[in-house]
Amino acid sequence: MSQLGIGKKVRRLRERKAWTQEHLAQAADISLRTVQRAEDGVMSAETLSALAGALDLPVEELSYDEEAYPAITPFLFYEQGETFDWLVKAFGFTVRMKVPGPGGVVVHGELAHRNGIVMVGAAGKQDVTPKMAGVRTHGLYVMVDDAEAHCAAARAAGAKIVAEPADAHGHRRYTAEDPEGNNWMFASVLD
Repeated sequence: MSQLGIGKKVRRLRERKAWTQEHLAQAADISLRTVQRAEDGVMSAETLSALAGALDLPVEELSYDEEAYPAITPFLFYEQGETFDWLVKAFGFTVRMKVPGPGGVVVHGELAHRNGIVMVGAAGKQDVTPKMAGVRTHGLYVMVDDAEAHCAAARAAGAKIVAEPADAHGHRRYTAEDPEGNNWMFASVLD
């Protein structure tokens, strides 16, 4: 859900409780201005957490909109905050949500492409990236209009191309690796 969508949800939930913004600010132990900004769609991860606590909801439930998500949405962990912006630049994703945390780490992010979404979060103690573990257990398959053009744009943005464009199974596809070792296969349908 976009931050604006979360803000609208916060407002709806607050109004259901018949609370004013002042009531919510007090319950969340944040300023009135922070509540106003959150309802306008501008909030930090700490604000989102405080609001969720005050509304007696898990953070995930406050930020979840069932109608706005595909039935299956991959979630990738990243160690470096700048990798999120790199994915947008190199692969052309659209940012649906970006919740920054301490030190520039993206604690929760959502990247969109057509009707698909990839969620991104900061790697914790129990999470590892392929770069950290030295192994790769998965990859992502993304449909694009023109695999050749996409490959050229990704290469120009600094992506490591691990498999050049080739035809297979009715698709023209190539594989690129992101800075933390995840493989992304981009494909277009052959004519």
